Amino acid sequence: MRPLREPDYPLQGSALDLPLEEVLLFTQRRRMSFILRLLDALSDVIDKNEMALKARIPLDREMRDLRRLVRAPHDKYLYLDERTYKRNVLAKDSPGGTHTYWSRKFMWRMTTKRGDLSKLISSKSPALIRKLDKLLDGENPSLSLHRRDNLPAVRTVLTFMQMDWGVGCAFPPFHARFFAETYLPRHVDRDLLVLDPCAGWGGRLLGSLTVQRDQKVTYVGIDPERRNREAYEGILRRVRIYLKNEIRGPREAFFYFRPFEDWIRSKSASRYSEQVDLVVTSPPYFAAEIYNNQNEKQSANRYPTYDIWREHFYRTLVNGVYNLLRDGGVFVLNIADVASARSLERDARYLAKDAGFRSIDFFKLAMPLLPSVRGKTRHVVTVDGKDFKYEPCFVFQK
Repeated sequence: MRPLREPDYPLQGSALDLPLEEVLLFTQRRRMSFILRLLDALSDVIDKNEMALKARIPLDREMRDLRRLVRAPHDKYLYLDERTYKRNVLAKDSPGGTHTYWSRKFMWRMTTKRGDLSKLISSKSPALIRKLDKLLDGENPSLSLHRRDNLPAVRTVLTFMQMDWGVGCAFPPFHARFFAETYLPRHVDRDLLVLDPCAGWGGRLLGSLTVQRDQKVTYVGIDPERRNREAYEGILRRVRIYLKNEIRGPREAFFYFRPFEDWIRSKSASRYSEQVDLVVTSPPYFAAEIYNNQNEKQSANRYPTYDIWREHFYRTLVNGVYNLLRDGGVFVLNIADVASARSLERDARYLAKDAGFRSIDFFKLAMPLLPSVRGKTRHVVTVDGKDFKYEPCFVFQK
């Protein structure tokens, strides 16, 4: 017998997997019954450890996306901010996003400022039920932007939860490639080294290794989440095997599954001292995103207040990066203020200055400006007449 194909998304092909158009016509009573049965079914999927908000990506689609990532001019998605008239906006529609398929089984478990989604599903949270009721009510326009005619109702719900709870977000690989193309040395007769103190979901791994350089490029990723290993190895295989003919030079990667503040004091870290050409990273925004509540080594679990976290993690990260970089090496830091840490951006500048860095550039990582966010963020850019939210990308040099 041929093995059964893994579903593209949970509950695919089940009795609940109805066309969205059909569910939007339900009466309120029937719609509520559907939502409660759906949450029960998703709870069973969670208990079996088979939950995933992101859909499976077929290999041919993934490779089309990765080839676009490699072949596009590195500044293709760099746009003008019409508010400041500076060409420093990195747009959200860049290729390479299919890399998150490799982490889809566990990246959804993040606890964000909206709470722990798995607990909300299992407890049938009234707040979650109210949102899903609005989503699946064809006469309610408030969440109509999240309804797509070509998606089944279950897939619509999963996609909505992923976006609304802010889980499954990742650093765009193309923007990591942009920074590598912009700041890695071009005319040096040696190998090049990129390091990421918070390797996350692998977007910077993919983007850094797809840079067009003849030299050997090595990526070193540090992260306390050992369960990311499978994702990293899958992405690395794509680069070294499937994209081999698309990339000019050899590529390598090494991973250390330890907190950066511990790793930087290790013998393995000392081998990279003053050897790194480029650091690109996006550290945890203190407690805004808890990637694993059970991992005591994650920084927000380890350092419970922002002041402690700033001194023991944030400062250690910035100082450690300074010591790892060669003279002239570049540090790209993507971070933004959050409700639990309102001085992350200011402290980025202060800590970098204290370490000895000088500021050389600034970019804006564009994201959708949802109706619920409009008016609540000071970080807004306008591109082609359309407003976007953005996160800062600070660029410092040793």
